[in-house]
Amino acid sequence: MLSHLDRIIFPDRCEVIEVIPSQRYVYPIFKNGRSSLYITAEKNNWRIRLNDQIKKINNIDIILRDPQERLISGINTFVQMTIRDNLSLDKNTVQWFAQNYLYLNRHYCSQFVWLVNLARYLDVNATLNFLSMADIKTITPLNKQPVAIPATNELIAEIHQIQNNEMYQRIDAVIFECIGQSLTFKELLQQINTVDPAAYEYVIGYAQQILKPIYALS
Repeated sequence: MLSHLDRIIFPDRCEVIEVIPSQRYVYPIFKNGRSSLYITAEKNNWRIRLNDQIKKINNIDIILRDPQERLISGINTFVQMTIRDNLSLDKNTVQWFAQNYLYLNRHYCSQFVWLVNLARYLDVNATLNFLSMADIKTITPLNKQPVAIPATNELIAEIHQIQNNEMYQRIDAVIFECIGQSLTFKELLQQINTVDPAAYEYVIGYAQQILKPIYALS
């Protein structure tokens, strides 16, 4: 994107939780059981692996959530948190910005975006094990309930009508279908390109064109 939003959506602090004593690793993603994972990690003194430490990990579990369900939950959380922290703002304005300027916050940015940030620190041969939300019980018995008030039917209907999110949702849909598979990040990109080349080109291809490789400094 090459904007200040990059610092928000692609932060320089990337965390992976080491599940002790199993030597299992899991990447916590907003709206995908992240709070339950961190509460369990703190309770059991599990280690947090940061940035360059992640390059030493060969396998990382990725909990995935249905893309549309996650988008609704994420925008709803973003709207409520923003109003909570900025009392002068009204709900309709915050909702409008959330729906028309993707993405302003990591709660509702696509799961693919989260994986891109993880890939910055991965060894190229590391495998990502894609799991469902139901599989989180193999890591933690907790099921922390959301703090946000459930989304209204009106907000849900508006989110279903968002036009400029289609290709990002299609990429997440391809990733969601990878549940049960273990892939490197490069293999995941190849899978997306094979299954939905139009979405791949719209999101990933366009981003690659912004700063062409010929301008990259060695």
